[in-house]
Amino acid sequence: MSEAGPEWRLVVVNGEEGAGKSTVVRALLPHTPRGARIDAEDIGQTNPCLMDDEFFALLRRNVALLVDSFWRAGYTNVVAGSFLRDHADYLDFRRLLPQPSAVFLVDLLVDKDVRDHRRETRAKRTTQEWRDMVDQIPEDRTIREATGADYRYLGIDTSRLDVAGTVRRITEEIPEVYGRVSAGA
Repeated sequence: MSEAGPEWRLVVVNGEEGAGKSTVVRALLPHTPRGARIDAEDIGQTNPCLMDDEFFALLRRNVALLVDSFWRAGYTNVVAGSFLRDHADYLDFRRLLPQPSAVFLVDLLVDKDVRDHRRETRAKRTTQEWRDMVDQIPEDRTIREATGADYRYLGIDTSRLDVAGTVRRITEEIPEVYGRVSAGA
């Protein structure tokens, strides 16, 4: 990959299934100056969808290549989501990115009952069998509890926020990307 530019920034949107990662990634792009977005759910569609370690390694490599390609093309701010399971995944992904680059990790936190309602009513339908399988995966806390992380962590409880409120919180908390004016202004 290429040498890093002085202002390259990456906003990673993370969270459990149904937390709103894809929605927030899409909603952030119009507020992201010189920005590009990557939703790994879009680029990671496979048949069969194995969702094993090899699949996630491939997904991380693909996202890292796209991030670097956008940066080299002049899109200095990239918003990406739906590709990290835990801190170990982040470390593997980070090694694929050019240095130095600023990373902001936004963790969408949501109460289970709200998350379940979102998963049942959203346009991207899933089966009850899929939701039950995903719910067996323990919630990861390694990203938010990592010591010495090279990213700025931002945990946002979206249980009582709509998309606009979530975007406003993110843009206010990351002035390096979004300036001092909130998304609602």
